[in-house]
Amino acid sequence: ENKHLHLVAIGGTCVVSATLISSLIFSDEVLMNQILAVTQTVSAWFKHDVLGRKLASSSSTPSTVPSEQQAVEIVNPGGVEQIRLVNVPVGSTTTDYNVARRTKILFSTTRKDIVHVSVSHFSINFADIAIRLGLYESAIRNVGYPIVPGFDIAGVVSKVPRGCKDFSVGDKVYGATLFGGYSQKVGIPENQLRKIPEGIGEDVAASLPAVSLTAIHALVISGFVPNGMTDMKLGSNRSILVHSASGGVGGMLVQFAKRCGVERVIGVVGREEKVDYCKKLGADVVVCKQGRRKEDWWAEVMEGNGGKRFAAVFDANGVETIKDSYESLDMTGRLVVYGFHTNMTHGTSLNPLSWLRMLWGAIKMPKFDAMMMTLDSRAVLGFNLSFFENETELIGQYFDILNGWLKDGITLPKINLFEMDEVALAHELIQSGKSQGKIVIRTRK
Repeated sequence: ENKHLHLVAIGGTCVVSATLISSLIFSDEVLMNQILAVTQTVSAWFKHDVLGRKLASSSSTPSTVPSEQQAVEIVNPGGVEQIRLVNVPVGSTTTDYNVARRTKILFSTTRKDIVHVSVSHFSINFADIAIRLGLYESAIRNVGYPIVPGFDIAGVVSKVPRGCKDFSVGDKVYGATLFGGYSQKVGIPENQLRKIPEGIGEDVAASLPAVSLTAIHALVISGFVPNGMTDMKLGSNRSILVHSASGGVGGMLVQFAKRCGVERVIGVVGREEKVDYCKKLGADVVVCKQGRRKEDWWAEVMEGNGGKRFAAVFDANGVETIKDSYESLDMTGRLVVYGFHTNMTHGTSLNPLSWLRMLWGAIKMPKFDAMMMTLDSRAVLGFNLSFFENETELIGQYFDILNGWLKDGITLPKINLFEMDEVALAHELIQSGKSQGKIVIRTRK
């Protein structure tokens, strides 16, 4: 069972497929949730776009549960009408699935290393859209529906376990959760938290964990390891290509790369207004693909690297670029895959055509022959940090690296702030593909 979507072949003997649908249909539960998502979203589309009815968000649904705090949950796979604001029972918090599995993330725990955080801000990631559509396998396997999503939080410590040495009540902290982050109160293991460095606001801190830890892990598995972890160098080529280089993960990759021994960074962006920002992040060459044929802007990518191939390519685009990304690798090069953005729909209305496009994109995904990869000495690697419940020591190391870089100074993302009752609007914005910077929710006005 390949739950990590890990696409690795370095001298292997099998054929691996980077196909979203094929990785999902191995699980009957995942397939059933996809069917439910199709049913729910097509029904919502028909009522709204065909019949002209206004769809009310579930976020206004009242709750009779006695409560001190509130959370945002996704009731079932589907559209934004599945998002609702709910009460967290008194004495409970939302929490990670590695603390409590299959509990719908409302949980009161006596686990020794759990820190309670009064959350002031949490962020929205594109992965949350996949969760809402029933396409995120780790959410389905480890939690189910209803689910309180969310990977990034920031706030103030409200309770610490006995013997805790790293945190005290009142500390301002930020952290990475394995779901459960859309909440005013979160219980989280100590190793997934860090104190917010001086000079960084809680809204900005909440935007950092998922994108930053993803970028650091992508660099590590590509052979560009941060100073202090190892002195080993993989190959003589030190140039990389980053797709979506002004996005959340892409922007962090551009910034962090030079700190990990990369000599030349080529970034690709989707709009002209993102070019200068990407250069500010540290890209040596920025290529804009807006309004251009792929063969034209791809030729500019290769020209920007002096006609040479790359030591690593970081690609979350999916079907649009993944084949070309692999073919642009040098010997010992590594294609790192951490998403399938172009396989997903970008409209806020999920009609039958939207689902057919996603299916067609999955069918068109290329296959990589491990025998040829051996002969070419190239590799494809994929990962999903939401499955890393047993890698707490590794995540802790990445947090320490991030905190050090924050203290040294990095370019922080622009924040688009929404309120707790505007999560549906935030989902619509990020799904539209028109958002810039990070979308962060303020939990209290």
